[in-house]
Amino acid sequence: MTARWVSPGDTAPDALARVQGSLTVDMIMTPPADLQTCRRDEIAGDVADRNTKKFSYLPVMDGKERILGLYEAARWFTKKAPRQAIGDDFQVFSEDIVIGADASIVDFVRRADERPTRLVVSGDQVAGLVSLSDLQQLPVRAALFTLITRLEMTMADRIEQEWDTDNGAGWLEALGEDRRRKIEKAIDGARAADGFVSEIAFSQLADKATIMRKNRLIAGSATSLKHDFNAIVELRDYIAHASHYAETPRMARKVCSTVRTILRIQKELSLATATEQSAPAIEGGHA
Repeated sequence: MTARWVSPGDTAPDALARVQGSLTVDMIMTPPADLQTCRRDEIAGDVADRNTKKFSYLPVMDGKERILGLYEAARWFTKKAPRQAIGDDFQVFSEDIVIGADASIVDFVRRADERPTRLVVSGDQVAGLVSLSDLQQLPVRAALFTLITRLEMTMADRIEQEWDTDNGAGWLEALGEDRRRKIEKAIDGARAADGFVSEIAFSQLADKATIMRKNRLIAGSATSLKHDFNAIVELRDYIAHASHYAETPRMARKVCSTVRTILRIQKELSLATATEQSAPAIEGGHA
């Protein structure tokens, strides 16, 4: 049998998970010295007037330069701010608005549409601030690409579990004629050049998504799976071609939603792969 894309006991996906974990929030946060802040005794209208750079959230300081929480300044971008003290209208320091400096970027992105601005804490100090707009930074691109690559490897392994590749790449039947011919031509060329490793290596992410959906290798309706995988492929294409995948709040929120989808599918496939590898061998299956 030809080599599995991810062999039993292979640590490649785990290695990618460690890479994800090494890309941390402190790589994209704004340090305290660069933050625009406000004081709890200031008037909202005055703060709005000097917030010329349109920061959506401002850390609220007390008289001893301690951060007390966050003030949502974005409310007054399109209307006049009231003559109200900041101290009467801000989100007090709590678990909902903080994240550890050593938290992974993926952990931040996963909930950034729900919690768009977080104070970054390290030890007993506030080390900076991270916001939804930071999804455009290069370390985030690296974290997302690693996340998607890990998913694609797990998808490839799940597909290979279903077919004995000694008898041909049976999964090709799920693809359209044009894609089948291109992949078969590439496989034949690699064999002739002694560069063949695995049939599945010649498929693209979109191919794997089609194969999994049509062969019901993952739970969900055909419509919902098509929507989910289309979003993942779209994000991968944006990242691979250095496009601005999060240049607006709407696009950034879509990235957050797609990341949650990736993590859900990754978890489901990882559990299925572990179950398959631990099960005793039986006769039958796909030819």
